Amino acid sequence: MRTDFYFIRHGQTDNNALNVWQGKDSNAALNEKGINQVKILAEKLDELHIERLYTSNLRRAEQTARLISIRCDVPVYVNTELREVDYGVAEGLPVENVFKMYPSVAQLWYNPNPQRFDNHFEEGESHLDVLNRVFPLLDNIIRFQRQKLQMPEWRIGIVSHAGVISTIMAALGVKNPKISNCEVVHIVHDDDYYHFNGKLF
Repeated sequence: MRTDFYFIRHGQTDNNALNVWQGKDSNAALNEKGINQVKILAEKLDELHIERLYTSNLRRAEQTARLISIRCDVPVYVNTELREVDYGVAEGLPVENVFKMYPSVAQLWYNPNPQRFDNHFEEGESHLDVLNRVFPLLDNIIRFQRQKLQMPEWRIGIVSHAGVISTIMAALGVKNPKISNCEVVHIVHDDDYYHFNGKLF
């Protein structure tokens, strides 16, 4: 059986535009540019015939998912395991300040290294913490596909955040993973393995 996961980063917020370190404690809404980004993306996603859409519970992600759902006529399921990383003491600070105050930790969030997945800000989550909440969710989706639906192929949209998606990409061997607002990363589960299948948009 094959499962295609399309990981979608939410549209732009004012915090993104202001270059603020935005984690799970920020519940900012999409700004006007972000809404337009999502509408353009939804037109492209409609051609993929996604069958379900899972989203982080944070406002910027859920807004993104709802806009996609309207265009693509796909059901939305909210799941807290897809929330952005808890960045602890770095939450809400300008990115420039974070790099000055916590240079080594910040660098490893911008360029995750699987050998340093214990990396985290004080009072925050590590890369490993993120993987330990997201991959079990993906496994459960696949299990439902196999046991309940018995569908040979399934296409799932996942609306989440930069910290989460870049960590998954790094875990699957992508060097210097980056994802911008409303970019889409294709991850395939086939023959009991996950693998990175490139960026789509």
